[in-house]
Amino acid sequence: MHMTLTHALGWALMDSLWQDAVAAAGLAALLAVVPARAARARYALATATLVLALALPLATALRLLSAAPWMEDPTLLVAPAQAVVAWARAAVEPALPWIVFAWFAGVALMSLRLATTWAATRRLHTVGTSPVPGECGAALARLAARLRVTRPVRVAQSAIVEAPAVIGWLRPVILLPASALTGLTPLQLDALLAHELAHVRRYDYLVNVLQSVIETLLFYHPAVWWVSRCVREEREHCCDDLAVTVCDDAHQYATALLDMERLRVAAPAWAMAAAGGTLVTRVRRLVAPAHMEIFPRAVAGVLGVALACAGGVGLAMLPVPTPPSPGILLAHIEALSDPGARHSVVKSLGRMGDPRTLPALVTIARQDPSEDVQDEAVEALGKLRDGAGVHALIDLVRTHPNGDIRRQAVKTIDADARSSTALPTLEEVARRDPDDRVQEEAVEAIGHLRGTRARQLLAHLARTHPDPDVRREAVEQYTKDTKAADPQAAVAFLTERLHNDRSLKVQADARRRLEKLLSE
Repeated sequence: MHMTLTHALGWALMDSLWQDAVAAAGLAALLAVVPARAARARYALATATLVLALALPLATALRLLSAAPWMEDPTLLVAPAQAVVAWARAAVEPALPWIVFAWFAGVALMSLRLATTWAATRRLHTVGTSPVPGECGAALARLAARLRVTRPVRVAQSAIVEAPAVIGWLRPVILLPASALTGLTPLQLDALLAHELAHVRRYDYLVNVLQSVIETLLFYHPAVWWVSRCVREEREHCCDDLAVTVCDDAHQYATALLDMERLRVAAPAWAMAAAGGTLVTRVRRLVAPAHMEIFPRAVAGVLGVALACAGGVGLAMLPVPTPPSPGILLAHIEALSDPGARHSVVKSLGRMGDPRTLPALVTIARQDPSEDVQDEAVEALGKLRDGAGVHALIDLVRTHPNGDIRRQAVKTIDADARSSTALPTLEEVARRDPDDRVQEEAVEAIGHLRGTRARQLLAHLARTHPDPDVRREAVEQYTKDTKAADPQAAVAFLTERLHNDRSLKVQADARRRLEKLLSE
């Protein structure tokens, strides 16, 4: 990944503070325009905004994980307008791991709350329930037919709930309190049953579960809670409208709601209750005649258009991200105190393969305090397009004080496999490097280059190098690909090494390879 998961998630959480606030402000402007009686449109807008509130930070995290290094952090954008943002982000960055930890802890606590609520809701249709009178079952069947509810719905009397509620999605159950069966008229009970069947018809239980998950993930954002409250209120308005359509009497339905309010207690979060929502608002909406909005819709529309235009102009004025100069790029990487973060940025530079990053990568390979970061910078040099990093790698092989880094540079040259440029350097390293591991790595790289000159050099090293391990490596590389070379020459070479090399290990290795070659 180009940015560590922790940093990407941390920046996504921070950016969500303004992203979701803007989304909620947009919803507020739209709700001011859409009439209160258009419940379905208002519900659709609120639900879409809630989904958008989750999609925005998710998209930000994915963009940061896959973006180029200069797209990951506005501090790399060369523009005066970004100075304040750059300062703020530089101040926040060290706290990102703690922000992510706090978010995980909050999600865990909210998930525990959600699981507890779910368990309590599941108990409602198994504990304290009893059959309802036959008249109530017949009324439910009649109303279900009028609302075109095709799924089987069960109704039961509950000794726990004190307001009608529907539970479940695949096998929904409507729970009626005993007080509703005895304290409401048949018409009022029909109205409340129609409300619960409207929840079933609209799959509101499933939407409510998804809504609770979004609330859990974005628990820290007040705007998200406001949007979620709008979703619940407009959901109740939609079901009220369906219930009035079935009952043909809005005043009768409003009376049923008021009578039910006298019996109301808070229902579990995952239960769809007829007495849910703001009761005064619901009753006023049902019985009050249509009137002019307190806030003129024309003004609200103008403000909404102005807000959209301002957002578009603001986006248009943002500077187009351009690759920073090597000096700025290097300064940014050096400013990162976490070696893991520096490693991720350097790794992303290698994946890009942009030759313009060459000076910064060379400096990092020589001066970064972390050997792992230096090692990654050497690898990145080998991935630069058109072999732009080969000469820098050769220089590192000759002059870097760390043997492990020199060895990595040899490996990288080996992977790049540009024999005309690298062969003289590999020969020099194989003969003179103070670290025998680096010498062996250079011999292996020579073997991968192939060609007559490389084979001649391998034979010479196998005969003259003072280190027996290096000579063994040269023998192995010389005879590794006998199909591409003369098998007779390989037999003669191995026979000569078997008789003349002063190391028993080299002789044993030559004997084994000779036997294998003759048996083929």
